[in-house]
Amino acid sequence: MIHPRLWQLMSPLLPVGAYQHSQGLEQAVARGWIPDADAAGLWIEGLLRHVVAHVDIPVAIRARDAWAIGDAAAVVRWNRICYACRETAQGRREETDMGSALMRLLRGLDEPTPSRPLGFVAAFGVAGANAGLASKEVAAGLAWAWCENQTLAAVKLARLGHITGQRVLRRVGGTLEEVVSAGMKVADDDIGRSAPYLALAGAWHETQPARLYRS
Repeated sequence: MIHPRLWQLMSPLLPVGAYQHSQGLEQAVARGWIPDADAAGLWIEGLLRHVVAHVDIPVAIRARDAWAIGDAAAVVRWNRICYACRETAQGRREETDMGSALMRLLRGLDEPTPSRPLGFVAAFGVAGANAGLASKEVAAGLAWAWCENQTLAAVKLARLGHITGQRVLRRVGGTLEEVVSAGMKVADDDIGRSAPYLALAGAWHETQPARLYRS
């Protein structure tokens, strides 16, 4: 079955401000960690496997499952866990800003939402539940949207060119099924993963003199 609502959630046209954030990639490029397409692919794939699969995916599907049965308290609890996993002030601000934007959008579309504020990952799960999406669809949509935004940032910052950027996206996208499967198997107590270089890049980016992105 085709789910246009999933495509809508994945779309770069979704008005949540994702284009404003590079998640540390801008600082990584500035420090010479990402000089070319190969390095960009390794950075994106590494974070996809070691952060998105162990934080974003398991939280999103738990938020989706909880909201599907009307358990708003559980949604808020998983949102707090996701927020605690963001290691920098920029990361936490990105999570809350994008989450607030998505919640405003859902309410503007007359969709039910929890009364408490949510970050983007938990809000994405709520949107998925409202759309009747399965947990795996929510996980895949979130992961793909993240990959696409990171690749777009790499194209701009590392000046890869659009064709090269598409090669990077194809390479990283080829791991998506494996990553989603891994993320769905993460146990409650195993949610959370540290990425030291991402944390450093995020912290240093806060004082970067000239920058295109907010994080």
